[in-house]
Amino acid sequence: MKKYRYCPICGSNLSTRKIDGQTRRLCPQCSWVDYANPVPSVVAFVHDAGRVLLVKRGVAPGKNKWALPSGFIEQHELPEQAVARELHEETNLRGTVDKLIGVYTEPTRTYGNVLLIAYSLRNTHGPLKSGSDAKDVRFFPNNKLPQIAFAGHRAIIQDGIACNSKTILVEVLKSKITEATVTHTQLFYKGSMGIDGKIMEAAGLVPGEKVHVLNYNNGERLITYTIQEKPGSGKCVLYGPASHKGKVGDRLCILAYALVDHTTAQSMKPRVTLLDERNRIKRKHT
Repeated sequence: MKKYRYCPICGSNLSTRKIDGQTRRLCPQCSWVDYANPVPSVVAFVHDAGRVLLVKRGVAPGKNKWALPSGFIEQHELPEQAVARELHEETNLRGTVDKLIGVYTEPTRTYGNVLLIAYSLRNTHGPLKSGSDAKDVRFFPNNKLPQIAFAGHRAIIQDGIACNSKTILVEVLKSKITEATVTHTQLFYKGSMGIDGKIMEAAGLVPGEKVHVLNYNNGERLITYTIQEKPGSGKCVLYGPASHKGKVGDRLCILAYALVDHTTAQSMKPRVTLLDERNRIKRKHT
């Protein structure tokens, strides 16, 4: 995210001051304040016959990964106009806004916090073809989605499917890692569950995915998100406040769930990964 050294209004050197409880950059000449507001963007959710429309991104962030069609709102546009434009530019489809799914945030290195305004679109028509900022575009079944680049987009997909579904959705077990041994704890961190990347792949987990962590030793239970540690490292780390829920040597059970319809739930089998005392994969099955 761009950090100002000079005032964009009058060009004066900026100083630093506490404003509204936050340390901010401001101009002593014209009183301009850098509030570092989140950048507004739009996200298009198109759902057809149990399938979600995704694009393979051609630019950073998330280059070469799958995501929902999205982009920044231009000065002259309403959000509804921007999301229809982005859908057409990236997929060649034209559609109309059906409803607002919700508003989300996505932290990025380049732009800071991005505000995601997500819409469900319908009446889409036109030949499917990847356009600007996209390398590929296709529909994926709800239960066979590829790895999605952004946590915000994953939340939009989950909420969008729920909004568009005419059936009741249920949350069922998707992944289970059992007998994981805590190798490290680190208090001063935002908070998460660090897991060896090789183990995450075996269990079908992705970075940033929500997990339930159960401690066999003390009965503690917490909900957090995953961070991928170096594959093959054997690391299992409790970060941030989660570090108060266990200590090195404790054994954990790590669970992740998926939101699916009743038909899918009846045939869905979780990926279970059993570890040995050194966090090596002992056995896995589905």
